Amino acid sequence: MAEPNDRLPGVLALLADPVPMQGLLQALQAAGIQVDVATDLAAARALFFGAGGHDCLLVAPDVRPGLARQVLASLRTVDPALACANFGPELGEKPAPARSARLRGYHPSSRAGTGALLRFLLAVDRL
Repeated sequence: MAEPNDRLPGVLALLADPVPMQGLLQALQAAGIQVDVATDLAAARALFFGAGGHDCLLVAPDVRPGLARQVLASLRTVDPALACANFGPELGEKPAPARSARLRGYHPSSRAGTGALLRFLLAVDRL
């Protein structure tokens, strides 16, 4: 029987334009992380419920702040512990620092951005 942390972590990526994030999404999948991609609130909710939840919401840098706030608030009504890794603008959230990563200083497809996200996901998985 698998231990709870033996399962693959799941990331729900909220994107406006999927092209700039392809390198990062491929790196996550190569690391064994399940990735679902949404572009709006309805798709994010459908994917979240269909997957039985995700470990982290990943916000791309080109997502409108209003949409990102809506998605995060909606999903956190179901899972208040949902982690958020944000490459985009400030969302005005006040979560525990261990459950939130502000990655705006990194380009999502850079090795540094990918590494920072992977380190955050590993830390979240251990909490």
